[in-house]
Amino acid sequence: MSSEHPPVFVMNVYYSGLGIARSLHGRGIDVFGLSSEADAPGMTSGFFNGIYEVPNGRDEPDALYRRLLELRTKHSDAPVIFPTRDFDVLFLHHYGQQLSPFYRVPQDGGFDCLMDKLELAKTASRLGMAVPPTIVCSSAQELQERLGTIRFPVVVKPRFAYLWRRKSAWEAVGARKAFLVESADELHREYERIAGLNPEILIQEYIAGSDSDIVVCCCYVSRNHGLLGHFTAKKLRQNPPLFGTGCAIEAADIPEIVPLAALILESSGYSGLAEVEFKHDKDSNTFYLIEINPRHWDQHELGTRVGVNLSWLAYQSMIGLRPSVQIPTYKSSAGYKWIAEAEALMLVMRKAYAQLQPGGRGTSSPKELISRCTAFVRTVVAETYFLLKGRKMFAISNRRDPIPGLLLAFRTFRQIFKMMIHHLLSDRTAPYAADNR
Repeated sequence: MSSEHPPVFVMNVYYSGLGIARSLHGRGIDVFGLSSEADAPGMTSGFFNGIYEVPNGRDEPDALYRRLLELRTKHSDAPVIFPTRDFDVLFLHHYGQQLSPFYRVPQDGGFDCLMDKLELAKTASRLGMAVPPTIVCSSAQELQERLGTIRFPVVVKPRFAYLWRRKSAWEAVGARKAFLVESADELHREYERIAGLNPEILIQEYIAGSDSDIVVCCCYVSRNHGLLGHFTAKKLRQNPPLFGTGCAIEAADIPEIVPLAALILESSGYSGLAEVEFKHDKDSNTFYLIEINPRHWDQHELGTRVGVNLSWLAYQSMIGLRPSVQIPTYKSSAGYKWIAEAEALMLVMRKAYAQLQPGGRGTSSPKELISRCTAFVRTVVAETYFLLKGRKMFAISNRRDPIPGLLLAFRTFRQIFKMMIHHLLSDRTAPYAADNR
């Protein structure tokens, strides 16, 4: 290829992948997207030097491995591989050693600790970090026996996040990464529903607070040189609220969580990119460790607005260079937002639709109907204004690269149309309507 630098293979052409391509743009690096979806928005992005169609590593890992060996012959230098999903991390954990003679793959240290939420909680506790009380249950009987050891409400999630992301599993769990349970009876009902997917579930006591109490330390840790770059941010909106996908993230100076993030990553033996998530309990001013993503995550590009380019740091390190430490500067960029436009639109629809629901049974009066419609419009206006005010960047849409944004808009409105038709033809609640925690 034309570049004198090793190329980059990005295992995603959505939010994370486009962010990588934009972060490395202008540095003389050829960036190639790997995608199993022909209509993914990034397929048309000019920030990629090319797109390679590949099998989905979630469903066909062996086929993806063979395809990567085939693609290697197209490049004279070993490409850097950047994973962007948990399934990518899992794939490289299983195939990384076989691929390492041909590719520059991320370090695999700390995999068991960071991907296993139970082991992560145990490790953090040993280090003296605050962690929500956590238990794991693998049967209805064990669940009943251990109910006395936790306090409700609780959060239910898989021990390994990717287990609920497997083919067909996502729909079976109601498209939820985690969910809130208020009582023992509700917990038993939910367990009966999901036990067929995997009988083992992880249960944590719920730390009260809103979306804006969820904060993250986004960083790159070098095995030999420690923390080379970081920035901190807080979530403003998630879809669905509390346990969904972050769709509005704001750069914010939160120095308390930086040493905590460095401690857990270095103690686990991990080196590389990571997003470390905490929940801030304002009553006790305590930051509780929630989870770690040992890879690129959706809003990593936000760091470039505060002077920290984590993709560039990772690239330099993976090709054998020693990058300079990057320190964030929040003074001129505090409040800068990253917005996932499709998820944000779905959230606005969810909140607005909830205003149309009648408060009781029976036919609504014209006055009540007008009141609900007014609340619907006010919600749309207020939420849209909140998301769009101030300085911001979008996950997909970019003035210099407009086609992916247009493609995403088409996909999103098509999805909304299907949801509306589904709701009109059934008695079920629209997927975006309820605050399904």
